[in-house]
Amino acid sequence: LNLDECKEIGKLEMSKDVVITLNAMGVLAYFAFGFFFTSLYTLFTGEVGFNITSGTILGTIVISVTLIIGTIVLHELIHGVFMSKYGGKPSYGAGIAHYILPYFYATTKTIFTRNQFIVIAIAPLVVISLVAIGIMVAFPSIAHWMIIPFVLNGSGAVGDMWVIRNILRCPKHVLLEDQKSGLIIYGKETDKPMNISTTGFGSGFGKVFMLCIVATGLLMIIAPMTLDVLGVESFTIGPTSSFFTIFEYHSIGKGFEFRFFPVSVLAISVIVGLVYAIIKTGKPGNNAITGQ
Repeated sequence: LNLDECKEIGKLEMSKDVVITLNAMGVLAYFAFGFFFTSLYTLFTGEVGFNITSGTILGTIVISVTLIIGTIVLHELIHGVFMSKYGGKPSYGAGIAHYILPYFYATTKTIFTRNQFIVIAIAPLVVISLVAIGIMVAFPSIAHWMIIPFVLNGSGAVGDMWVIRNILRCPKHVLLEDQKSGLIIYGKETDKPMNISTTGFGSGFGKVFMLCIVATGLLMIIAPMTLDVLGVESFTIGPTSSFFTIFEYHSIGKGFEFRFFPVSVLAISVIVGLVYAIIKTGKPGNNAITGQ
């Protein structure tokens, strides 16, 4: 691939605003992936809770540190493998963006198409998640240890997801040049400059998060009386009597009782808010690319 008939139409850079946004996304993703992992753990092992321990404090520390370092290294190696698949010669390193966000990277001087870069960016999230789930299924006795690679890799992939979210706005014909802390986007002479905004993440997340909380509050008020009028004996949202139960209702003689579980409600509200905010952040503005 060459850039002879292309021009630079945009950049994705680790500006301070981007770093702050990705930090916020990472924290929320950590919580969301933790909840998701716990759900999978219960599904595959039948157990609601778990302890991360190897029997000794030293053993627990060694295994935890090994999994953390191994996950980070494997994440970047997978990026590198797919760069090599598309003709790149990857190099690796680490840095701290604006003294706020530590990051590790795999980079190459090779130019990629849009779809090639999407595969490169998403590969570690898909591969490591599937491997962790596979180990949980095949070896239930060590399934609890998979929370470290599953959650660390998932929350650490928010930067990759943010990049994918933005380059999906580009026409298929664009070419991309990876850099240590950013990305240069090249398009045709007829393509307009790309306007990338990181604003709106906090407000988007907060809006949907509060909407979920309010909706849950209304559910708590309306659902029990409605179920009682309808003569429903028992009703549950989520697995019965588990960490993932959201709402339980039971008819008792001439009355009824109900319970709701705030941790599950908060977790789901965070996940929905996070997904909405990621989708909305960087939404095309008036100066977005055309020519698709």
